[in-house]
Parts: sequence; structure tokens; C-alpha cells
Amino acid sequence: MNLSAGSWMKWSLVPVALLALAPVSLRATERSHSKVLAAFRDVVKDPAQSTVRVFADGRKAALGAVVDSQGFVITKASELKGKLECQLLDGRRVTADLVGKDTTVDLALLKINAGKLHTIAWSDNIDASVGSWLITPGLELDPVAIGVVSVGARKIAAPSGALGVQLDQKDDVARIEKIMPDSAALRAGMEAGDIVLKVNTKDIKGRQNLIETVRGYMPGERIELVVKRGDKEMSITVTLGNLATLFHGGERAEFQNNLGGPLSERRAGFTLAIQHDTVLRPADCGGPIVDLDGKCLGINIARAGRVESYALPASLVREVIGKLKAAAEIAQKKVTEVSTPAESAKPQ
Repeated sequence: MNLSAGSWMKWSLVPVALLALAPVSLRATERSHSKVLAAFRDVVKDPAQSTVRVFADGRKAALGAVVDSQGFVITKASELKGKLECQLLDGRRVTADLVGKDTTVDLALLKINAGKLHTIAWSDNIDASVGSWLITPGLELDPVAIGVVSVGARKIAAPSGALGVQLDQKDDVARIEKIMPDSAALRAGMEAGDIVLKVNTKDIKGRQNLIETVRGYMPGERIELVVKRGDKEMSITVTLGNLATLFHGGERAEFQNNLGGPLSERRAGFTLAIQHDTVLRPADCGGPIVDLDGKCLGINIARAGRVESYALPASLVREVIGKLKAAAEIAQKKVTEVSTPAESAKPQ
């Protein structure tokens, strides 16, 4: 474990050695115990002031981090649907406006008006080393969860979407020969013999073209197909499955992966992410993750497996924040210029 000299005193009451020697499953259980979480109370005291709870249409959607004293908040983008609000540490709940989004890393920038706010303190460390403790602050005295770094920052490839069909071997037509059991195609009502003509208005020119087109989408995305069935054409909406589960355990593998609790809907396709073993709920992603000195090492972005969560490193997050803020400020300036009458238009 990596404990800085300045942080060691915070650990006088924590059974670190026992946690380190216990099995992975037991360690996760022990780390969620209220007495263990309480030992990190001083660590999250400061970053909790810069953490918000994001609500979407009244439901808990994510956590977020205040990154500017004037009210800019960074959070997880894919969970934001409907009317947005942010709850602060002092209990205030204020309306939030979505002012920017970067779908490549699933981050969104919100703007709230709540007076001068306490901003998150970023860590000077470029990357969190394997074995380092990571703490997720929330709006309570104790942290939401704690964990350790499992794998250093790396690319998390995006999984490919899948219809779950076997195609006719003729190259010049995308004809379905067989529908796989419990597949996206079966749930959507597709049938053997259907010929796929279009995917989201894109004309499909044969078997390989359909394969490449569908794999360009992610699992969970909805696509609109135009298919020919006999002499008729019809539209079918399909929510894509995961190509990997078709060949590596299917629904059983997905079931095993979900045993530790629900997973984030968007949990892959990140340019750079730190893997850690913190057990998070999807609604507890989007906020800061800090080291033992309370400094932000990154933003929790997904619960990806039974003992796998991902965090975007601070260097990447800060770069995205800078781009989103700049774009938001330019957009606001244009709105102001349009709404403010020109000097020449004023009565003389």
C-alpha cells in the first residue's frame, strides 16, 4: 500500500494489515463496514465540500465535482436525462443547466447558480500507482466507498454492438439465415429470411457492410432497421446486445458480472481510465475520487464489474473541462451579443 508520511496518522485506527491479507471478496465487505469508512472521515472532509449529488427528473443519477467557484460541475454524461438538479453539501438543491458534453469520455459540464462554491483540489500526481488507496466522497460525513487501484491508466476499448443473427453467406445481400436464442434480434421480432436494407437511414450494401455497420454501435444503443420480409418492407427498432457475450458465456457471464450489484449502462469506450476495486452503485459515479490527502486523482466514470470500477485520471478530466468551459463561454457570449441591442439601434 502507498501511504504518504503525512497520511499515516489518519490510519492509526484502521486494520490495514488485516484488509491486505484478506481475500478480495472479504476485503470488499470489510471496506464497506461503517467503522472502516468512518476512519476516512478526515480524508473526505474537504473534498465533500466540492461534491454534489446530481438528480435527473427527480432520481439520483450521479455524483459530480465542482471545478469552478462560479458554479461549473463535471459529472457522468450518459446518466443525465430530463430536468437536472444538484444537491450541495449544505442541503441546498438547485437547478443545473447542461452546458457541454464530451461523449468520447462520457463527461458532461453543468452550470449551477449557488453563490461562490468550494472547488475540488487536484492531485499533483500524474497517475495513481497500483495498490494506492482511493476514496469516494459523497455528501455524508463518511465516504461513499473506498478501494485500491488494480490496474494503472489504460485505454478501455469500446465493446461492439450485436444483433445476434447468423447471415446468409452471399456477399451481395444482408439476409438473415438464423436468429440466435435470447438475442437482440429475437427480442425485436426479427425473423429468419429478413433482408436488412437500412440501418439508421444508411443503405446496407451486402453482408459485410451490415456486420461493420452494426459493430460501429455500442451495446445498449437503439438502431432503426428497414428490412424486407417477403414482398413487404418494414421498420424494426433494435436495442443492440453485446458481441462479446455472444462468444464468451453469454447471459451467464453477464449474470456473474452483475452479482456484486447493478453496473453502469456506459462502462467502456474510454480513451484512458484507472481500474480500481471500489464497489460503487452506478448513481455514485461521476464524482471525484481522492487520495489519502483528500486530493482529487480523477473522476469515477463507471461501475464495470463485480470488483471493477473505472476512473478517468485527473490529467484527462482537466483537459476536457478546459475545452468544455471554453466552448460554453463562447456560446454564452454569442447569446449575450444577440440579446443586447447594438448601440446604433438605440433611440437618438
